[in-house]
Amino acid sequence: MMYSVLISVALFLATACVHSVLLSFCSGRMASIPMRPSTRVLSIVTLLFITHLFQIALFASGFWIAVEVLEIGSFEGEEMNDALDYLYFSAVIYTSLGIGDILPQGHLRFLTGVEALNGLLLIAWSASFLFATMNRLWNWQPCVRPTDSDKDKN
Repeated sequence: MMYSVLISVALFLATACVHSVLLSFCSGRMASIPMRPSTRVLSIVTLLFITHLFQIALFASGFWIAVEVLEIGSFEGEEMNDALDYLYFSAVIYTSLGIGDILPQGHLRFLTGVEALNGLLLIAWSASFLFATMNRLWNWQPCVRPTDSDKDKN
């Protein structure tokens, strides 16, 4: 159980730090790069997507180490034959999709729960950052207000 807790804490700290560094870059250094607001928002969305994929890969590596090196658990259901299977399982857990075709056994269950919570937090953090960015940068066209003659038609 101790290995599972240590791997979980290490992966949480690693992914939180990676996320924090990316968001700091997007709100700091990236501001010095001349871009249109729509291009900046699209760039931030792309960087967030790539960062989430990287974080999923970190957890997939943690699962591989837990199963193949430390032998603290296993998987039931579909076979885990290669790195893509670990990435798939990690993406399903990180996004809380929970398809259920692969089931963790032993102490991997704790690591699985931590990844789901971590993914929820980091996805929410990304969404709130993107919301704040769009409120600040996105150029909304003013809406047309109804005139008195429009009100009479209804």
